[in-house]
Amino acid sequence: MKTFFLFSKEESETKVANNRLLAHAAGLSGQNMAYNFLSSRLFVFLNTILGIPAEKTGIITGVSTMWDAINDPFIGSLMDHRKHKPGYKMRPFLLYTPLIIGVLIALMFVDFGLGETQTILMVMVLYVLFDTFYSFHDTAIWGISALTSPSSEERRRVAQWISIGAGAGGTIAGLFPMLKQIMVDSNVMSEKHTYLLFACIFGVGGMALAMLAYLQKEKIAAPPNESESKKDIFKSLLNLRHNKTLIIICLARIVQSLSLTLAWEYFFESEGVAYNIFGTEITGGTAQIFYGYVMGIPGALLNFFTVPVIKKMGSNKKLLVYAEIINIVTRLLAFVVGANDRYKNFSSLLIVMALLGSAQILTNMKGIAERSLLTDSVDEMELITGERTEGITFSMQNFVSKLTAAIPKFIQGYMLKWFGFNEKLTDSSGKALEGSALVRAQTAPRFLKYRWHQFILGPAIGAALYLIVILFLKDDKERTAEIERQLKEKRALAEKEKAAA
Repeated sequence: MKTFFLFSKEESETKVANNRLLAHAAGLSGQNMAYNFLSSRLFVFLNTILGIPAEKTGIITGVSTMWDAINDPFIGSLMDHRKHKPGYKMRPFLLYTPLIIGVLIALMFVDFGLGETQTILMVMVLYVLFDTFYSFHDTAIWGISALTSPSSEERRRVAQWISIGAGAGGTIAGLFPMLKQIMVDSNVMSEKHTYLLFACIFGVGGMALAMLAYLQKEKIAAPPNESESKKDIFKSLLNLRHNKTLIIICLARIVQSLSLTLAWEYFFESEGVAYNIFGTEITGGTAQIFYGYVMGIPGALLNFFTVPVIKKMGSNKKLLVYAEIINIVTRLLAFVVGANDRYKNFSSLLIVMALLGSAQILTNMKGIAERSLLTDSVDEMELITGERTEGITFSMQNFVSKLTAAIPKFIQGYMLKWFGFNEKLTDSSGKALEGSALVRAQTAPRFLKYRWHQFILGPAIGAALYLIVILFLKDDKERTAEIERQLKEKRALAEKEKAAA
C-alpha cells in the first residue's frame, strides 16, 4: 500500500522524510500559536483589562522582551558549546522545555488581584522565567533546520515547510479576537476570562503540540576539529563578524521595527468603525477578523510555492527586495483609498484589504528566504572557522525577533500617551470599562485623527527602512554551491582519517 506523500518515510543522507518535516512544521505551528498569542495580546490585556497605563505597559512589555532578546546570543552560544551525543545537539531542548513554557504563558494572563506595582513585578518575574526556557526551545526548533541536510536546496525545502507551520500557528492565534467577541456577546464569560481561557488553549496546548518537533533528525555532525575552537565562548560570539549575511538580515529587521503603528485593536475597535452589510451590522472587531483572514490565509497557502518563486526570481535577495517595494506601494494606495474617513465605508475597506492582502503574499515568503540564507551562512561559517554555529546563528535570529517585538512596545506606549488614550474611563454606573469597550469610548482628538495614519502608513515606514539595509546583502548561488562542494570534500576526508585512526 502506497503511503500518502506527506507521511512518506523515504529518507537519505540529504533528503528529509516528509513525516519528519510535517512533525517539525506542526511543532513550529504550536510554538508560534503560543508565542504569537503572548506577544500580541499581553500588551492589550495589561492595558485594557487590568488598566495599567499605556506608558507603563510599554515599559513592562518592552523591557521584558528586551531582556528576552539580550540573553538569546549567550544561550545560543552555550548550546553550541555544550557536549552532546551525535544527533542530539538541539533535540533534547525540544522535548523537555515546552510544557513549562506553556504554563508560564497561561500564568501571565491571570488576574491575581494585586495592586498596580505588584502586578507589574509579577508579570516581569513570570516573563523572565518564561523567557529562559523559551530561548532554549526557540533556538533549538529553528537551529535544527541547519542540521537537517548538507544540501542547501533541501534546507530551503525545510525552511519553506516549517515557515508554513509557523505561519499557520500565528493564523490560529489570530482567531482570538473573533472567538473572544463571540463568547463575550453570548455572555459565556467575561472578556478578562476569555484571555485566560485562550492563554491555556494556545499557551499550554500550543507548546504540547511543539513537542512534535523532537521527531526531526540531525544529519550533520560536528566537525572533528571543532572541540578546540569551542573552548572560548566569547571568541565564538566574536566570530559572528564573519557572518555578513546574518548581520545584514538582523539590522534590516531591527530598523523595520521602528514603524509607528499600534496593535490592530486600537484601530478596528475604536469609535465609528462599524459597517452595515445587507442590513446586518458588522462591528470593527468583526471586521478585524476578516482583515486577519485576508492578511494571513492567502499568504500562508501560497507559501507552498515559495521555493519555485525564489527560483523564478533568481535569488532569495530579490524576493526580499520585491516584497518590500510592493508593500510600500500598496500601503500608499490603501492610505489614499481610505483617507478622510472613507475607511468607514465597507467597499473602501474591502479595496484596502485586497491591496494589503496581495502585498502580504510576498511578505509572508520573506521568512523562508531569510531562513534559507541563514542556514547557508552556517555552512560558510563552518568553512571559515571550523565550527558549526546553528545555536548562535539562530539565537541571533531569535534575538532580533524579540528585539523587534520589544522596540514597538516602547513606541506604542508613548504613542498612546501622545494620542491621549485614557485607561480609566467608566460607564454610566461608574464601572471601569475594559477591552474593546474601553477602546470604543476613546474621544481624544489625536487618537481619532491619526488612527488611520498609524494603521496604514506606520508599517510602510518600516518597510522602507528594511529595504535600504537589505540592498547591501550579497546572495551568490555559485558561492553557495562552492561552499557545499568544499565542505563535502572536507567531511569525507575527516571520515577517512577517523576510520584510519
